Amino acid sequence: MVRPKYQLPNGLHPASLEDRRRFYLRSMDFRAAAKWMSHPEGERVYALILGRHSGIYPRRFRHLKNVPLIVDDARDAKDLRPYLVKYLPEGVYYDRNVYRSLDAARKTGLDYTRAWRSPLFLGQELAFDLDPENVDCPIHGDIEAKMRRHQGLSFCDWEFEEVRRQAVALYDELSEQWTRLAVVYSGRGFHVHVFDDDAFRLTRKERGRIAARFARRYAIDEWVTSGEMRLIRLPYSLHGMVSRIVVPLPRGDVPKFRYDDQRTVPRF
Repeated sequence: MVRPKYQLPNGLHPASLEDRRRFYLRSMDFRAAAKWMSHPEGERVYALILGRHSGIYPRRFRHLKNVPLIVDDARDAKDLRPYLVKYLPEGVYYDRNVYRSLDAARKTGLDYTRAWRSPLFLGQELAFDLDPENVDCPIHGDIEAKMRRHQGLSFCDWEFEEVRRQAVALYDELSEQWTRLAVVYSGRGFHVHVFDDDAFRLTRKERGRIAARFARRYAIDEWVTSGEMRLIRLPYSLHGMVSRIVVPLPRGDVPKFRYDDQRTVPRF
C-alpha cells in the first residue's frame, strides 16, 4: 500500500526513524510528561502508533505498524523511554480512562475499549480535539472533499489559523462551566482538556450530548469528547507526521501561536 503524500505548511514533514530515535533518547521531557499524567489519581495505559499515517516504521515491526501497541505496565511516563527507543513510534498516546489497578486489569483480561462498566474503571478525562482538516476551507474544501483527494490529513495555513481561533473560543466557553482547563498544541491542531472532578465523572450519555452540542460550532472530533475514542496524544511527545513536539500552552499564547514556535520545534 502506497501512503499518500500529504500537503503540509512549510517546514512540516514526517520525522525519519533516526529523528525519532534522537528525540526519544536525548530531547523528550519525560519529567514534564510524568507530571502531566500525575492527576487524577489512578493508573494509566499508554499506546504507540508505529507508522499508520507516515508509512515510516521499523521494518521488523511491520505487523504492528497500523494498530495501537498498548503499554499497560509503565508506572508513569518516564517508564515509556525503553518502549519509545525500541519501537520509534509515529505517535505516542495515553488512555484518558483512569483505572483502579492495572495489575487487576491484566489478570482479568480487561478489554480497555469496553472498560466503562468495569469496577476497575474510575472515570475518564474530558477532552476536545480540534484538527485543521475538519475546518471547511475556502481553498481546499471540506473534509469530504479532502478525503476524496486522499488528502484527509493535509492542511494549510488558513485552516491552522481558523482552528487556532476556534481553540481559543472553545477554551473560553468551557471556562464558563469548568475551572481546570489546559490547551495543548497537538502538532497539527489543538486539544482542550478539562480536569474538573465533575467532568471526570460524566457518563457516556452526558459526554455524547456535550460532544453533539459543541460539534455544531467547533471543528471537534465528536468521538473523542463522547468518550468513544479514549486515546489522545501525550504532551511532550513527538508528532511524527509533522516533526513537532506536542506542547501545553498558556491560554494567552494561543491566539498568536505558530507551528514554527521554538517550543515545538525538536532538536534532532
